[in-house]
Amino acid sequence: MVTALRALLVAAALAATATVAPAAPPDGRDAPDLKTLRPGAFVVQQQAVPVDVVFIGYRRQQIDEATLLGMLPQTYRPTVRYPQFYGLNGRDMGLEFRFRYRTRYASRAFENEFFDFLAKAGSDGPLTPFQNAYNDQTRNVLDVAGPVLYIDAPSVESYLASQKDGDRQGYTIYFINWYGRRDFRFHVYTKTDEVDPDTGYDFGTLRGSRKMIAWGGSVSRTWFYDLSAGPESWTNNWLVDDDQSEYHMPPVWEYRTGGYRTPAALTSDLGLVARFVGIDLLFTTSPLYDPLVTAPDVGGAKVVHVSMHEDDPASNGLQYFNREFTRRELRRFEPYYPWKVGLTDHRPIDPGAKRSLDIFANTLVADDCWNALGSTFGQLFCYFNANLARYVPHYPARDYVGEVFGFNTTDAALGALSGLLGFADDNWVDGTQTHVFMFDTPETRGAGFGFTTTTIHEFGHHIGMSHPHDGYDSELGLDFGAAGPFEFAWSGDESATVMHYIALSNGFGTFDRDNQHRWEMAGYVNWSNAVLGDIAGHPRVAAVAGLIEAADEAAGEAVDAFRRWEYLRAATKAREAYSHVALAARQIGASTPTLDAARRALPAAASQRIICEIRHPFD
Repeated sequence: MVTALRALLVAAALAATATVAPAAPPDGRDAPDLKTLRPGAFVVQQQAVPVDVVFIGYRRQQIDEATLLGMLPQTYRPTVRYPQFYGLNGRDMGLEFRFRYRTRYASRAFENEFFDFLAKAGSDGPLTPFQNAYNDQTRNVLDVAGPVLYIDAPSVESYLASQKDGDRQGYTIYFINWYGRRDFRFHVYTKTDEVDPDTGYDFGTLRGSRKMIAWGGSVSRTWFYDLSAGPESWTNNWLVDDDQSEYHMPPVWEYRTGGYRTPAALTSDLGLVARFVGIDLLFTTSPLYDPLVTAPDVGGAKVVHVSMHEDDPASNGLQYFNREFTRRELRRFEPYYPWKVGLTDHRPIDPGAKRSLDIFANTLVADDCWNALGSTFGQLFCYFNANLARYVPHYPARDYVGEVFGFNTTDAALGALSGLLGFADDNWVDGTQTHVFMFDTPETRGAGFGFTTTTIHEFGHHIGMSHPHDGYDSELGLDFGAAGPFEFAWSGDESATVMHYIALSNGFGTFDRDNQHRWEMAGYVNWSNAVLGDIAGHPRVAAVAGLIEAADEAAGEAVDAFRRWEYLRAATKAREAYSHVALAARQIGASTPTLDAARRALPAAASQRIICEIRHPFD
């Protein structure tokens, strides 16, 4: 497996020397008084991205730096992932990142201070179930001994982030190894400061499966990965009696002769984590869906409308959904939009919705609209898409409305799909997002899950976000998930984001914000260019010269903010620029065929579906 990945990385390194230049504007269409916008042009925003790889507790002779750096990408161009499942290219994101790497080894003095900090920050606790499971393996090279230190992960992130000099531009991966020192303690990292807003369940405290070896993105552009922690559940690195067909990184003491991995494999394993997790999934990732599809019209709001369907007479789904919490977290993520969260409750569930739920769950075998799609999994989409007016009220035309259909049901009603929390569906045509579906049952709530975080998570997909355990490698053209040769990608979940599966964060983190704001900044600048190209020859264009000048000024501020890594301001000003040119086109009655073409549906094809299920429901 590793040999095949290395071959891919070599091929990518050779291909990475080619760059894509920004498209040239059509002749005669670039207004001379514009400083930033280029009417009719498509511009690729390029950015140098420093990535520091810092080793704490590793000796130089343990790491082959040339090999590690040779495994890392030179560039990254985000792509819209879902259309590719149909064999289509989504909208070009208009972004290209070029990485600048620096490796560093912490000094002995810093290591002493850092490991002393870990020892003092931690509190004694029992072995986790997965440390005990590791001890029960027949081929483990040692037994974990307690008491184990439980160390708050965000505190460690903050400590490490405080060591970074300069203006915080760039990302840092800390590879940590405490093992081998006299003061070594077996340890795990925890996060216990956020509970489920509906159930009050504290996953970080109550679940052994939430004791971690990595964390980052809470308050910084830092992510640490500690193979001397654990062993843990989430990446299955406690498992050392397996055949390695599911590729995970074992505890650091297993990199020895006779261990789970040879000492020489340590470098390439850390290189795999740095590339496919740190860079591809956290720092510069790709959207699942096109974020600009959910852009409201000028003067409009983003709307999340939850249509709740009560299929369990013994409970009330409204008790497990917090509208204001949902609105607050989404507004914090994209504050440049007004946000609304609407709610209607259908109690009891009506016959049409119930029939569709049963067909979807395969507890009812019947023909219906799903036949045209070829899968009963499409029944919810086709039924609610054809009957939207029955379930979702009218909103102002300028609003963008994202429909969320919630089912307060039972595990028996879900049949074989029991444990499914939700999914953000597409249109079954070209990979454009449509409706969100979510499910909660008494059993699911007993495991700690209400509707609120599922709404935020699934609507996060709807507006573009991927999981931090599945994503896209730009140079390899590879979409991958946390299974088989990439099982180690589960470690991406050990970061601050509601998009992970470990339920330790209820909102969006630093890496989420960086990516989403960059995507929207570049998208809005190119949308502005497209509209200006369409209206440039209009006989009344002089009448909106003031709006065009204001748009150009805002776009200039957006690009400047992007270059300074002030991504929230960049997205905010780019949205402002687009609002000005869209208003200009509206005022003079100009059509925008270029922009309309970019939004047009593409031919249908077969696709996979990405769904969100409970992982480790009770351990």
